[in-house]
Amino acid sequence: MRGPKLVASYAYRSLRYTPDHPLRIPRVSLLLEFLKAMELLEDSHYAESKEASLEELRLFHTEDYLDALRWVDENGKISKELRERYNIGTLENPLSPAMWKGSVLAAGSTVQAVQLYLEGYRAFNPAGGMHHAYPNRAHGFCFINDPAIAINYLKQKGFKAILYIDLDAHHCDGVQDGFYEDNQVFVFSIHQSPEYSFPFNRGFLEEIGKGKGKGYNLNLPMPKGLNDSEFLYALEKGLEIVLDLFKPEVYVLQLGTDALKEDYLSKFELSNWGFLKAFRLIREALGEGIYLGGGGYHPVALVRAWTLIWCELANKDIPKYINDRARQVVLNVDFEEFDEVDRSYMFDQLLDKPNEGEIRTEVKELCQKAKALLHS
Repeated sequence: MRGPKLVASYAYRSLRYTPDHPLRIPRVSLLLEFLKAMELLEDSHYAESKEASLEELRLFHTEDYLDALRWVDENGKISKELRERYNIGTLENPLSPAMWKGSVLAAGSTVQAVQLYLEGYRAFNPAGGMHHAYPNRAHGFCFINDPAIAINYLKQKGFKAILYIDLDAHHCDGVQDGFYEDNQVFVFSIHQSPEYSFPFNRGFLEEIGKGKGKGYNLNLPMPKGLNDSEFLYALEKGLEIVLDLFKPEVYVLQLGTDALKEDYLSKFELSNWGFLKAFRLIREALGEGIYLGGGGYHPVALVRAWTLIWCELANKDIPKYINDRARQVVLNVDFEEFDEVDRSYMFDQLLDKPNEGEIRTEVKELCQKAKALLHS
């Protein structure tokens, strides 16, 4: 490989969601500031984000939906008809600079990451991973489904066996449904069970795909309180199942950080040590892939976790301590905790202690059921 590339931009500072939305927080721009303060980002490793072209957006989305997003963005208003038809202009998917301009930039950055990968780079687009959007409607804070665009872009380049892995705490329903009958794409997701978490109607174990044969989706819907040991156990067993059925030529990895214990929009209890271990496990099993961001609603937890990912990609030692300059970067973030838990540790050290524990019977049984189901 030729080296690491972080596809990012400070432009996201002005491409935020509405003030009361979970994605109002700084993410990509905060990561850039933090990495530079920690002296972990070299100029040669940075790739300025580019907007997606309409041709690239059409790889997954319908023309009428894209026209609606552009019209709403240009006019700053929305009709009841457009809101109901495309699910935009809602509390979930509000009108904001992030709706069109931010989404187009994030999607273009994902295409860039694919192109850089094909040129031999280790590419990470933290703005990517917006896995809920459907071809003709917004969904789950997502307007443009950049992972699906990446998959179709890879298919255009001749790849016929593409693995998509999703570590976000929420199921990747837009990606799964987009390729549910496609025998060239395998979607593997570990997520909160839809019995208690968004999107509620997708992500069940029984959804194994309708390609030619079986096994083109693997969903591992996990119980609340998932610890590092359980998450890594499920990931290892899941990869074994996938690779027994499917021989990927390339993979796309979504690295949403909302599975971390600090994140208030999930019920998982991962440490960033477990998150990093999962990343290492995947690379050991599959080699290099195309790396995207995803969910993540606690800005400090997110930036620490993605910094660990970047250290791996850039072959840099993980600093034991957060220096004064970087500490000030995260202390300056306008974010209010939702509980009274002491999280001062996040401002001192980068790598957390493992949150290991017992692997519950229900986790083991779910993985066993998945193996039996996909091999039946």
